[in-house]
Amino acid sequence: MTQPYEPNPPTGLGIDEINLADPDFWLRDDYHAALTVLRDERPISWHEHPDSGKGFWSFVDYEDIVEVTRDWENFSSKYGIRVHHDHGSGQVRPGTNIMIEMDPPEQTANRRHVSRGFTPRQVKKMEEYVRDQARRIVGEFSAGDEIDFVQDIAARLPMEIICDIMGVDPADRPYLLDLSNRTLGDQDPDYGVTPAEGTRATLAMREYGVKLAAERLANPQDDLISEIARIEVDGKKLPEEQLGGYFALLIAAGNETTRTAITHGMHAFTKFPEQKRKFIADPVGLEMSAAEEIIRWATPLRHMGRVLEHDVSYKGHTLRKGEKIAIWYAASNRDPNLFADPFAFDITRDPNLHQSFGGGGPHFCLGANLARREVWVLFQELFSRFPDAAAIDEPVRLRSVQVNGIKSLKVRL
Repeated sequence: MTQPYEPNPPTGLGIDEINLADPDFWLRDDYHAALTVLRDERPISWHEHPDSGKGFWSFVDYEDIVEVTRDWENFSSKYGIRVHHDHGSGQVRPGTNIMIEMDPPEQTANRRHVSRGFTPRQVKKMEEYVRDQARRIVGEFSAGDEIDFVQDIAARLPMEIICDIMGVDPADRPYLLDLSNRTLGDQDPDYGVTPAEGTRATLAMREYGVKLAAERLANPQDDLISEIARIEVDGKKLPEEQLGGYFALLIAAGNETTRTAITHGMHAFTKFPEQKRKFIADPVGLEMSAAEEIIRWATPLRHMGRVLEHDVSYKGHTLRKGEKIAIWYAASNRDPNLFADPFAFDITRDPNLHQSFGGGGPHFCLGANLARREVWVLFQELFSRFPDAAAIDEPVRLRSVQVNGIKSLKVRL
């Protein structure tokens, strides 16, 4: 880790060689530079899956992403938000009929119920609990220990928090973590799953959620799954499909994205040691700006998918009904029109209008407040105990078009 760090090495790809549909593209060290080329020269472009010839439109410009995100009447979420799921069939699959795969007004009504557990007030009430969990996890290690930061720290805190919020028995959490890894790692051979097996893992999470919700209807507890089980829309309880879908969504999103942000943050603090010194000197003063910069830098979800509900003419491109769209936060979060020196990790950056929580509109991330708090508290507790903690090897990255995951990062405390 002593080599000079070049955060945006130049790309060796010509513009016609850049294929955002290829999961191997995202393992390249120069993918950010390739995204810069696209944003400058071809901000709206068509990309095809390497093994099927089916494809999708890509939007990489910040302002375009804002427009697409807000125009849910043309760019719909109800057919799913992952552009690689049905690429082999050429048919757009129906969505799961859960909040993230709905459009207003149905989405608005459902979000109102589920959001109760994630308001700023609720998250503030949880701060000491989050801190206790972070302190407990960090306190299991000693100075000089060499650990897998992902497995030993970054994956544990958010999984514990979201499972506690949902009311999951501690004995079942390793099982759900494995299912979550399989769901989101369905393009990575190290997980040993195919997209079909990833779908089965998602279904297993949903089945667990349906069973837990039924238990809570009979015996309510002070947890979010009890709230969700009692939701009524137009006087009717949610169908099992939606109950299970909400559970699977909250478990997967509540642990994977925050785990990814924390791990990328650890890597960034190693590569930019002056930023770690700033954080250690004033963690409270830098609470919000540090968390936002870590989340911008990480961009845990590289894109979200949409499907055209109607033919649309947009900036000289004819987009046809039924075609898929990918809006690439991985590109917009390095847009120099919005971020001065975008390839610098700067925990004092303000304003920081990143799109890691979405580009505005109805699907802004429900758990944003909780994610910010977990990221900040974890690094405060970590560096308070281990100020010299640093990565000692390069991260092992997840092979995925959508998730900017890190499977392993060796750290010396």
